Amino acid sequence: MIRKWSNIVEKNIWIIFFIFLFSRVLAYVFNVDFDYSPIYKYWQYLDINTLRNNLIDGVWYNHAQPPFFNLLLGIILKLFGNHAIFVFSFLLKIISLSNAILLYNLLKKIEINRNIALIISVFYLISPASIILETELYYTTLISFLLLVGFTNLLKLNNEIRWSNLIGFFLPILLICLTRSMYHLIWLTGVSIIVILFNKKRKEVKKLYIIASLSLIILGGWYLKNYMIFGTFSTSSWMGMNLSRNVFHDNESTDSSRIEAYKPFSSISTYQSFIEKEDEYKYRGLNNRDLLSEFKNDSFINLNHIAYIEISKKYLIASKNHIFKHPTSYTKNVIQSGFLYFAPATTYSLIRNQVQKIRIYDAIFSFNLTYLAKTKSERRITLLISAIPRIILYLYIFFILFRDWIQKRQIRLFNTLIVFTISYIFILGSLLEHYENMRFRFEIEPLFLLMLGQVIQKKYNSKNPS
Repeated sequence: MIRKWSNIVEKNIWIIFFIFLFSRVLAYVFNVDFDYSPIYKYWQYLDINTLRNNLIDGVWYNHAQPPFFNLLLGIILKLFGNHAIFVFSFLLKIISLSNAILLYNLLKKIEINRNIALIISVFYLISPASIILETELYYTTLISFLLLVGFTNLLKLNNEIRWSNLIGFFLPILLICLTRSMYHLIWLTGVSIIVILFNKKRKEVKKLYIIASLSLIILGGWYLKNYMIFGTFSTSSWMGMNLSRNVFHDNESTDSSRIEAYKPFSSISTYQSFIEKEDEYKYRGLNNRDLLSEFKNDSFINLNHIAYIEISKKYLIASKNHIFKHPTSYTKNVIQSGFLYFAPATTYSLIRNQVQKIRIYDAIFSFNLTYLAKTKSERRITLLISAIPRIILYLYIFFILFRDWIQKRQIRLFNTLIVFTISYIFILGSLLEHYENMRFRFEIEPLFLLMLGQVIQKKYNSKNPS
């Protein structure tokens, strides 16, 4: 039976599979186990009772987050009950393995040597970030999976514009937008325009127009739903609070009459003097558990409370005023955020306890020097130093590829979308976020590895001319 499967499945895929098994067993030996607690405490998720018993209403009246991941959580909870924890753990591990295999196959399809493709895929698979983030009940690796599925189907469009290929590309891209609000309608519009421009002269481009338009209509419909119900044209009402964390980083106010004096994402009782009570009465009866409760799951902050829409808008106004008056201060924080984008993904605060279990491996593999820090200022310095190797690598890869594209006066659609997505996430993350930029980078790390593979192959070909 094993021989039969060996004839069907390529040898390198088996190597990836067995390395995955060995590395995850080794991680288990070091007590790196699945963390189920996010389903109760993470801001992005609805109350557990809503997920189990009132899923559709909960998702429909959720102004704080896109709907897809909460839907996925609720469906698994409904189908598997008390066994859901094992399903979540298994699913995230399968996603990690799938990501490595998809990355390997993509590298091969863009004519990267099989051995180079294998090394890059294994490197991604055994990275401390991959090992740790698959144990966190969150959508980081899912975003990577959807991107890889989408780009796999994008390559198929080169051969033929078929309905299956178009759906295979746009559906994962749409689901990304319905999973993380960072991937805004603007991003989907940009992706659609780029794909259309590269294929506008092909015979069956009408199919492309139809699927791209449907994707934009579906996502735009959710935006419109939020605008009609909550007055916010977005999949998340938190933009003001997110921006304020970057704007007021190291610029805290002590004036208690100003909203910036309070830590963003605090419990709603913190903001009582800034809330118009009429809003609560307006939404009473729609979904009281999620829209009107200060806490969810008894003790965790419920950031889907309706008053956070007003609070976030006030943070946005305060942030804009501060940027206008102190542009240098904000620019400094944006630069810091830009550096954090290149920091090891394992420095993300919410996974720090898990990473500690493999800290020696992480310190060596990820060049994570934060373990040497004892104070806040030392941590900042080590974070910046830890980011330097990735900054150099990114600059080198982009320089080599851009030089090549300029010389040839040609760039493939595949690479154009990679550059667009990396640039979009880096710029938006640096402008709006100060604490999660390294996580955003790791979500799209496979796209960068596809570029890295092209540069390595180019260097290999120059040294081994046929």
